[in-house]
Amino acid sequence: MPFTFSEVATRALAEADRCITDLRETPVRGRDTKFRLAQQNMLQYTFGSFVPGFAADNPGVNGMPYDKLVSRPVENASAEGQLLYGPDYLVKSSAIAKVTGDIFEVISSAILWNAAARWNRYMADGNWSGSPRYARPSLKPGPGRQVAAVNLPRRYDWVKLLVPSARQQVSEIRKELSAKGMGLPTSTPDLAVVALPTEYSSDAMWRTEVPNLKRENQIILTDAHKQLAGRVKPAEILLAVAFKVSLRSDRLYQPLYEANIMQLLLEGRLGAPRVEFEVHTLDRSGTDAINTYTAASLFGVATARDDVHRAVRELYEPPNAGELAKRLLGFLGERMSLVKP
Repeated sequence: MPFTFSEVATRALAEADRCITDLRETPVRGRDTKFRLAQQNMLQYTFGSFVPGFAADNPGVNGMPYDKLVSRPVENASAEGQLLYGPDYLVKSSAIAKVTGDIFEVISSAILWNAAARWNRYMADGNWSGSPRYARPSLKPGPGRQVAAVNLPRRYDWVKLLVPSARQQVSEIRKELSAKGMGLPTSTPDLAVVALPTEYSSDAMWRTEVPNLKRENQIILTDAHKQLAGRVKPAEILLAVAFKVSLRSDRLYQPLYEANIMQLLLEGRLGAPRVEFEVHTLDRSGTDAINTYTAASLFGVATARDDVHRAVRELYEPPNAGELAKRLLGFLGERMSLVKP
């Protein structure tokens, strides 16, 4: 599959593998959609031979500006639409924006999965891959220092990841509030990095990098969280990430809510250490996001803790895929130094 659009490759695709779905003869009920962007196929077409940040045969992609990288599948789909349907081709800007957000999330999750897999392989057997080159961890290898970086689906309650005793405590809090006509809804981060449960310490899946974003590998990334449900202790949620292509005013405060609820429950009620939460974006221009995200964690303020910290530890704009992978490896080097090997 090409990274750059190819007319020859596109014309050779089976209809089921195309980036564009023609709905003109089978319209969606109640909608005027004529063409649909096929997100999984777009990712497979563009990244069918590598994952950015881990492209040994195409190293230039690892350092490509991240916004250009994320926009490439949409560009390829648009080129396909023009090629096959000419002036009839039209996709609404709202559909393009939604798919771009999802692509940003999938690509980032794949990069972070691969960084975690490379980390785990070193922690399990001391082997460190040299292609593409990232600094070898300075920590002593040990299976107890393995992690999982998993994408969480939309509307997934992250509390489901917790061990039953912790989930029960959260359930009791919610029941008490419900009796008073109130609730405590959780808003899901897009990705969680957690300590790998001990029962998976010998499972090769968590030490295997996905070689590309063909559909079967997208499914691995999408479904991995299911294996962690009910197995993560409160202290083992190491990092949560929200992916936002842009930070319009209506999106700016959602991550703050997500972070504060996680910190309230995990730190305040379940005794976990500091819960780290980040926002990754492609564009923060036109907002006061930097100042907004200096906000302290409300739990720490309310209890006058000496170690109060920011709710969102950092607003991060990945410059490229290689730097995103390197950044997670650096974070793990710091955080997992507190864990016995």
